[in-house]
Amino acid sequence: MKTIEFESAQHVKVEYELATTLQRTAAALIDMILFIIYFFIVMAAVGIDSFITDPGTSLFIHLLIIKIPWIFYNPFIEYVTHGQSLGKYIVGIRVVKMTGERLGLKEVFTRWLFKGDFLWISADFFVLFWFGIGVLGVIFSATAEKRQRMGDVMANTVVIKKKTSTVYTLRDILAIKSTENHQATYPEVTRLTDEDMLLIKNTIQRVQKYPNEETKKFAIELADETARLLGLTETPQKRMEFLQTLLQDYVVLTR
Repeated sequence: MKTIEFESAQHVKVEYELATTLQRTAAALIDMILFIIYFFIVMAAVGIDSFITDPGTSLFIHLLIIKIPWIFYNPFIEYVTHGQSLGKYIVGIRVVKMTGERLGLKEVFTRWLFKGDFLWISADFFVLFWFGIGVLGVIFSATAEKRQRMGDVMANTVVIKKKTSTVYTLRDILAIKSTENHQATYPEVTRLTDEDMLLIKNTIQRVQKYPNEETKKFAIELADETARLLGLTETPQKRMEFLQTLLQDYVVLTR
């Protein structure tokens, strides 16, 4: 599993998992299938007879209704949706800048240029170059450190998963500290969920790894909110110790 870290405006480091080559290819194939469906809808609406027998109508449909929408599909939709085509949305991946920010026109245009979709405007045999560019893109994505194709490298972008595929369990929590002979200090902790405890665990680890003002501030706010949810009259002064105790109590009381 390859990951990348971005730093937010509040100087908090956020980690995302990089999209795999298989996911990126699947998204591209879904976009292609959706466009083929669009193609047949256009054929049905205009009439396949006129498309075949009338050269003028055929050229108009071929260029303005089929080729141009396909050529500009990716840059338009990725700019409007901030990095997602329909295929990427279905697969659950997104294109972002290397800084984690949303794509701008410059990044969208650069990725489009190196994707080669504009070759569809030319004679049909040039489309073979488009397939070649696609194959090279798959090779680059599969071998590059950050799973980037050439367009990503030139645009300084990367494709990430919207949701991490890592599965966490209470086994992660058990590894924090031994539970032998532990007396629960906060029995109310059973009101919380596994997801709540994983957030607490990850916050503790984040503070330990990045002990800056923003991560500590988030830990304090999390401790205060958790104390409120548990019905405590006030938050213990040693908030990190409070969060660690909650983790241990939860494991002992719910396993």
